Amino acid sequence: MRKLVLYSDQVIAANQQVDSYLLKLLGTNAARIGYISSSSDPKRQYFRAKQQYYQQYGLEALYVELDVEYKTDLLDPLFACDAIHLSGGNTYYFLYWLQQRGLMQRLQHYALHQGVLIGISAGAIIMTPEIASARLCGDTPYPPLTTYQGLGLVDFAFVPHIQDTPEEYARMQAYANHQQRVLYGCHDGDGIVVVGETVTLVGNVVTVTPTSA
Repeated sequence: MRKLVLYSDQVIAANQQVDSYLLKLLGTNAARIGYISSSSDPKRQYFRAKQQYYQQYGLEALYVELDVEYKTDLLDPLFACDAIHLSGGNTYYFLYWLQQRGLMQRLQHYALHQGVLIGISAGAIIMTPEIASARLCGDTPYPPLTTYQGLGLVDFAFVPHIQDTPEEYARMQAYANHQQRVLYGCHDGDGIVVVGETVTLVGNVVTVTPTSA
Protein backbone atom coordinates (compact mmCIF):
# COMPACT_ATOMS: atom_id res chain seq x y z
CA MET A 1 0.00 0.00 0.00
CA ARG A 2 1.47 3.34 -1.03
CA LYS A 3 2.29 5.80 1.75
CA LEU A 4 3.46 9.12 0.33
CA VAL A 5 4.01 12.55 1.88
CA LEU A 6 4.51 15.48 -0.51
CA TYR A 7 5.76 18.74 0.99
CA SER A 8 6.23 22.14 -0.62
CA ASP A 9 9.01 22.80 1.89
CA GLN A 10 10.17 21.70 5.33
CA VAL A 11 11.27 25.07 6.64
CA ILE A 12 8.44 27.02 8.25
CA ALA A 13 6.55 26.05 11.40
CA ALA A 14 3.32 25.49 9.46
CA ASN A 15 4.78 22.21 8.22
CA GLN A 16 3.99 20.65 11.60
CA GLN A 17 0.51 19.92 10.27
CA VAL A 18 2.04 17.74 7.55
CA ASP A 19 4.62 16.32 9.96
CA SER A 20 1.83 14.96 12.16
CA TYR A 21 0.58 12.82 9.27
CA LEU A 22 4.12 11.59 8.58
CA LEU A 23 4.66 10.57 12.20
CA LYS A 24 1.40 8.60 12.19
CA LEU A 25 2.48 6.78 9.03
CA LEU A 26 5.86 5.94 10.55
CA GLY A 27 4.15 4.67 13.68
CA THR A 28 7.27 4.97 15.81
CA ASN A 29 9.57 7.69 17.12
CA ALA A 30 12.56 5.43 16.49
CA ALA A 31 12.21 5.39 12.71
CA ARG A 32 15.16 5.83 10.37
CA ILE A 33 14.95 8.16 7.37
CA GLY A 34 17.06 7.55 4.26
CA TYR A 35 17.87 10.96 2.77
CA ILE A 36 18.65 11.05 -0.96
CA SER A 37 20.32 14.32 -1.89
CA SER A 38 19.25 15.86 -5.20
CA SER A 39 22.85 16.95 -5.86
CA SER A 40 26.25 16.87 -4.18
CA ASP A 41 26.29 18.39 -0.71
CA PRO A 42 30.04 18.28 0.12
CA LYS A 43 29.76 20.13 3.41
CA ARG A 44 26.44 18.40 4.25
CA GLN A 45 24.89 21.76 5.04
CA TYR A 46 21.49 20.84 3.60
CA PHE A 47 21.63 17.37 5.09
CA ARG A 48 22.53 18.68 8.53
CA ALA A 49 19.48 20.95 8.42
CA LYS A 50 17.30 17.91 7.69
CA GLN A 51 19.04 15.90 10.41
CA GLN A 52 18.07 18.58 12.89
CA TYR A 53 14.55 18.74 11.46
CA TYR A 54 14.00 15.02 11.97
CA GLN A 55 15.84 14.90 15.29
CA GLN A 56 13.14 17.11 16.81
CA TYR A 57 10.89 14.07 16.39
CA GLY A 58 13.52 11.57 17.52
CA LEU A 59 14.17 10.34 13.97
CA GLU A 60 17.60 9.45 12.58
CA ALA A 61 18.71 10.14 9.01
CA LEU A 62 21.12 8.41 6.62
CA TYR A 63 22.79 10.45 3.85
CA VAL A 64 22.97 9.12 0.28
CA GLU A 65 24.35 11.04 -2.70
CA LEU A 66 23.89 10.05 -6.33
CA ASP A 67 26.36 12.11 -8.35
CA VAL A 68 29.80 12.96 -6.89
CA GLU A 69 30.05 10.79 -3.76
CA TYR A 70 27.91 7.87 -4.89
CA LYS A 71 28.45 4.73 -2.79
CA THR A 72 26.69 1.55 -3.85
CA ASP A 73 27.20 -0.01 -0.41
CA LEU A 74 24.72 2.53 1.02
CA LEU A 75 21.83 1.37 -1.18
CA ASP A 76 20.80 -1.62 0.90
CA PRO A 77 20.86 0.40 4.16
CA LEU A 78 18.89 3.13 2.35
CA PHE A 79 16.11 0.78 1.26
CA ALA A 80 16.04 -0.81 4.72
CA CYS A 81 14.98 2.54 6.22
CA ASP A 82 11.43 3.15 7.47
CA ALA A 83 11.10 6.11 5.11
CA ILE A 84 13.03 7.57 2.19
CA HIS A 85 13.32 11.34 1.80
CA LEU A 86 13.70 12.76 -1.73
CA SER A 87 15.22 16.20 -1.20
CA GLY A 88 14.53 19.52 -2.84
CA GLY A 89 16.74 20.99 -5.56
CA ASN A 90 16.70 20.99 -9.34
CA THR A 91 14.08 18.44 -10.35
CA TYR A 92 15.61 17.74 -13.76
CA TYR A 93 19.10 17.11 -12.36
CA PHE A 94 17.72 14.95 -9.56
CA LEU A 95 15.65 12.80 -11.94
CA TYR A 96 18.64 12.38 -14.27
CA TRP A 97 20.78 10.89 -11.50
CA LEU A 98 17.98 8.67 -10.19
CA GLN A 99 17.75 7.29 -13.73
CA GLN A 100 21.52 6.98 -14.11
CA ARG A 101 21.80 4.98 -10.89
CA GLY A 102 18.92 2.71 -11.87
CA LEU A 103 16.85 3.60 -8.82
CA MET A 104 13.48 4.43 -10.37
CA GLN A 105 11.95 0.94 -10.24
CA ARG A 106 13.46 0.24 -6.85
CA LEU A 107 11.90 3.43 -5.46
CA GLN A 108 8.54 2.54 -7.00
CA HIS A 109 8.64 -0.88 -5.36
CA TYR A 110 9.72 0.62 -2.04
CA ALA A 111 6.86 3.14 -2.07
CA LEU A 112 4.24 0.52 -2.93
CA HIS A 113 5.41 -2.33 -0.72
CA GLN A 114 7.96 -1.29 1.90
CA GLY A 115 8.08 2.14 3.53
CA VAL A 116 7.00 5.77 3.48
CA LEU A 117 8.24 7.95 0.61
CA ILE A 118 8.72 11.62 1.47
CA GLY A 119 9.17 14.24 -1.24
CA ILE A 120 10.19 17.86 -0.66
CA SER A 121 9.58 20.24 -3.59
CA ALA A 122 11.62 18.58 -6.39
CA GLY A 123 11.36 15.25 -4.59
CA ALA A 124 7.57 15.56 -4.53
CA ILE A 125 7.42 16.44 -8.22
CA ILE A 126 9.42 13.29 -9.02
CA MET A 127 6.62 11.18 -7.48
CA THR A 128 4.21 12.35 -10.21
CA PRO A 129 3.77 10.97 -13.76
CA GLU A 130 6.11 13.52 -15.35
CA ILE A 131 8.17 16.46 -14.09
CA ALA A 132 7.46 19.31 -16.53
CA SER A 133 5.57 21.12 -13.74
CA ALA A 134 9.03 21.92 -12.31
CA ARG A 135 9.23 24.76 -14.84
CA LEU A 136 6.34 26.44 -12.99
CA CYS A 137 8.50 26.93 -9.89
CA GLY A 138 11.56 28.09 -11.83
CA ASP A 139 13.60 24.93 -12.34
CA THR A 140 15.96 24.99 -15.32
CA PRO A 141 16.01 21.85 -17.52
CA TYR A 142 19.18 19.77 -17.42
CA PRO A 143 20.10 18.98 -21.06
CA PRO A 144 21.41 15.43 -20.49
CA LEU A 145 17.97 14.45 -19.18
CA THR A 146 15.84 13.30 -22.11
CA THR A 147 13.10 11.29 -20.36
CA TYR A 148 10.88 13.39 -18.11
CA GLN A 149 8.82 10.49 -16.76
CA GLY A 150 8.57 10.50 -12.97
CA LEU A 151 7.87 7.67 -10.56
CA GLY A 152 4.17 7.73 -11.45
CA LEU A 153 3.09 6.96 -7.89
CA VAL A 154 0.16 9.38 -8.18
CA ASP A 155 -2.00 10.46 -11.11
CA PHE A 156 -1.86 14.20 -10.40
CA ALA A 157 0.73 16.90 -11.01
CA PHE A 158 2.36 18.94 -8.24
CA VAL A 159 3.88 22.39 -8.03
CA PRO A 160 5.45 23.75 -4.80
CA HIS A 161 6.06 27.27 -3.46
CA ILE A 162 3.01 28.88 -5.10
CA GLN A 163 2.41 32.59 -4.51
CA ASP A 164 -1.24 33.09 -5.55
CA THR A 165 -0.66 35.60 -8.35
CA PRO A 166 -2.95 35.81 -11.41
CA GLU A 167 0.03 35.04 -13.63
CA GLU A 168 0.87 31.93 -11.63
CA TYR A 169 -2.71 30.68 -11.72
CA ALA A 170 -2.78 31.19 -15.48
CA ARG A 171 0.43 29.15 -15.90
CA MET A 172 -0.93 26.37 -13.70
CA GLN A 173 -4.19 26.27 -15.64
CA ALA A 174 -2.33 26.15 -18.95
CA TYR A 175 -0.23 23.25 -17.66
CA ALA A 176 -3.28 21.34 -16.40
CA ASN A 177 -5.01 21.87 -19.74
CA HIS A 178 -1.98 20.77 -21.74
CA GLN A 179 -1.39 17.64 -19.69
CA GLN A 180 -5.11 16.98 -19.11
CA ARG A 181 -4.27 16.23 -15.51
CA VAL A 182 -5.31 17.70 -12.16
CA LEU A 183 -2.56 19.92 -10.74
CA TYR A 184 -2.18 20.61 -7.04
CA GLY A 185 -0.41 23.83 -6.08
CA CYS A 186 1.14 23.88 -2.62
CA HIS A 187 2.11 26.89 -0.57
CA ASP A 188 5.04 26.47 1.78
CA GLY A 189 3.64 24.81 4.88
CA ASP A 190 1.07 22.81 2.89
CA GLY A 191 1.30 19.25 1.70
CA ILE A 192 -0.42 16.17 0.33
CA VAL A 193 -0.63 12.79 2.05
CA VAL A 194 -1.48 9.67 0.06
CA VAL A 195 -2.34 6.43 1.86
CA GLY A 196 -3.56 3.66 -0.40
CA GLU A 197 -6.26 5.26 -2.55
CA THR A 198 -6.93 8.14 -0.13
CA VAL A 199 -5.49 11.55 -1.02
CA THR A 200 -5.54 14.13 1.79
CA LEU A 201 -4.82 17.79 1.07
CA VAL A 202 -3.22 19.38 4.13
CA GLY A 203 -3.48 23.15 4.42
CA ASN A 204 -4.59 25.53 1.70
CA VAL A 205 -3.70 23.38 -1.32
CA VAL A 206 -4.94 24.81 -4.64
CA THR A 207 -6.67 22.36 -7.01
CA VAL A 208 -6.43 23.18 -10.73
CA THR A 209 -8.66 21.03 -12.92
CA PRO A 210 -8.11 20.84 -16.69
CA THR A 211 -10.73 22.59 -18.80
CA SER A 212 -11.79 21.35 -22.20
CA ALA A 213 -10.59 23.19 -25.30
